[in-house]
Amino acid sequence: MAAMAFRIALLVGLAAPAEALAAHSDWVEADEAQLRLLLAASEEGGIVGGIEIALEPGWYTYWRNPGETGVPPLFDFSGSTNVSDVELRYPAPMRHDDGVSVSLIYSDAVVFPLTVAPRDATQPVTLKVEARFGVCSEVCIPTHASAEVTFSPTPDPLSKARIASFAPRVPGAPEPGHFDIEAVTAEDDSLLIDVRMPDSSYMDLFADPPQDWFIGQPAFVERSNGVSRYRLSLAGRPENAEIAGQTFTFVAVSGGEAIEKTVDIR
Repeated sequence: MAAMAFRIALLVGLAAPAEALAAHSDWVEADEAQLRLLLAASEEGGIVGGIEIALEPGWYTYWRNPGETGVPPLFDFSGSTNVSDVELRYPAPMRHDDGVSVSLIYSDAVVFPLTVAPRDATQPVTLKVEARFGVCSEVCIPTHASAEVTFSPTPDPLSKARIASFAPRVPGAPEPGHFDIEAVTAEDDSLLIDVRMPDSSYMDLFADPPQDWFIGQPAFVERSNGVSRYRLSLAGRPENAEIAGQTFTFVAVSGGEAIEKTVDIR
């Protein structure tokens, strides 16, 4: 873990003076990774935060739907104090194709942004997370880490910077006419998905299928007049499961933009 320790120490040293670092936990060791919690005041006066996972070089972890292989992350905040609700958001992942299967991953580092609602805004807030997630390289390992941090109004440039760096990667609402899932059509044993998206050197589409549907990810078919078409094979869905009436969530990425849309299949 020496290489990671050096990279983390360098990041902290450049980010802010030590006396300003008040609202993040210490790094907690996990297999081939480290985890910490971040908290900061939002511009609206609430509390935002993040779960940051830093991975060893060559290792990666997974999106909420890991794809054809992998372990989805699980985060438990029930040990927190004076917290009524935690909203967790997932940055858009990257596609990883090993020639056998397609996984949806984060490499190097990821921050899962949080919004934290206190029970009593006049009392201290301590956020605690029990995290279970998978890390993979040549082999895959399920791992675990727990961390906690108490919110402080003391300025914390590090937490604000790390949370802000990943917030734009969280998919937003569709923008009709500019960036939108325009049509999803069932055809034989597949879905055809038409996505209007801005031109970019990097475009992709990810699918979060119904629970217990273990299928692949959309494959690019063609692009015409600003619309990219993808085909999602439904082979491998539960036996006798109907396609009509199912609900899919799609995340589309184009350059530095991402949107998310839930679609009921007719």
